[in-house]
Amino acid sequence: MEDEPTGLIAGLRARSSVLLGIVGLAAWMALLWFMFGDVL
Repeated sequence: MEDEPTGLIAGLRARSSVLLGIVGLAAWMALLWFMFGDVL
């Protein structure tokens, strides 16, 4: 049994990119909500 470091790195990179996208989207929504919260 030998693990493939490339597969592990690829999976970790994909997972981190998805997590980063979710965090970035949440931060962008929060920024818009703070900016236009009074108007909306």
